[in-house]
Amino acid sequence: MTQQNKTIVAVLFGGRSTEHEISVITALQVMDAFDSTQFEIIPVYVDAEGYWYTGEELRRRENFLPTPELKKKLLRVQLTSDLESELVEVDPPKGWFGVKPARRFPVDVFFPAFHGAYGEDGCIQGFLEFIGAAYMGSGPRAASIGMNKHTAKQTLAAQKIPVLPGILLDRRDWEPIRADQTTQDILANLDLPLMVKPCNLGSSIGISSAQTEEQLMISIAGAFAFDYQVIVEPLLEDMYELNVSVLEGDPYRVSAVERPRREKLLLTFEEKYLKNGGKKGGAKSSSGMASLQRDINPTDVPEEIMQKVREFAQKAFSGLDCRGLVRFDFMVDRKDNEIYFNEINTLPGSFSYYLWEAADPPLPFTELLAELVRKAQENWRDKKKIRRITERRIFKD
Repeated sequence: MTQQNKTIVAVLFGGRSTEHEISVITALQVMDAFDSTQFEIIPVYVDAEGYWYTGEELRRRENFLPTPELKKKLLRVQLTSDLESELVEVDPPKGWFGVKPARRFPVDVFFPAFHGAYGEDGCIQGFLEFIGAAYMGSGPRAASIGMNKHTAKQTLAAQKIPVLPGILLDRRDWEPIRADQTTQDILANLDLPLMVKPCNLGSSIGISSAQTEEQLMISIAGAFAFDYQVIVEPLLEDMYELNVSVLEGDPYRVSAVERPRREKLLLTFEEKYLKNGGKKGGAKSSSGMASLQRDINPTDVPEEIMQKVREFAQKAFSGLDCRGLVRFDFMVDRKDNEIYFNEINTLPGSFSYYLWEAADPPLPFTELLAELVRKAQENWRDKKKIRRITERRIFKD
């Protein structure tokens, strides 16, 4: 804590993922929404090469993506690997009497705002666990399961939550000598039309549909450009999505339910993040998925479907041992009103603060963030109580 008795939150964002820019949008939203009377925010930007920087310039949208000139104004830091929650200056400058001591930045709670690989997939959560740091969101296991669409489906299917059948492909299945046979194996088990998507990515990157065998081959090849695993599953041509967020607590709190509006069968990256929000302008253009058109608590959806979606989301939250805040996305087939789990979004995923502002009772974004910090510190204290060391039995004095 600082002398002003504020909780210090380090927001980690950027990273080496294809979802780098989405992470920047999330971080800007989060940093602007924190209550400055309660929290001191340290922005920590990780560039595409993996170098870490901090500085107030990172609070402004117009500075992205950072240029070499801007980076000269920033401070390179690294996360200490010993049991201290702090950031440490890299290569401190030399002074009159030698190298100056490295500047150190104590941190109370980390918020990993990375999307995609190396952040949302449990990597950074695992390191924060290793050094005993407090952080917002789910742990490594839930994050890694949530990041892998195939594993998430398998895990939730075991809990009797309905999922669509799917086929998982490894990049080795798509070597030229095997590609034709792989396609035939897929079509022997699944009927066209089909959905193809990278298994370990979000933000609708690399997804496409296939109506013909030729389109299927093209779609799979395109998805493999973004991931080493690809998932193929039936395409529901007459369906709608319902998304709901769950907040850790006793009992769990459930947000409003949204039904995204779409002009096409698939929601693309552009529709999610560029339409309405746009690429230009001020802070409003950093609205991310909040700019997507949607129906909140749609009244034309049968209440039994809405209730079932809420129940499935809470069951999934518990079954995956989630922490903090998680959004669950479902598909509803209009032909028979069957509900299917689609994917899980652990933090940062899609923060979905608009769902909480429309919840009953409403939970504004600023209060939601404060609650997530409180949960992170509470979980950290609980972990400290667990006995990690036993009496020495092999190596003795």
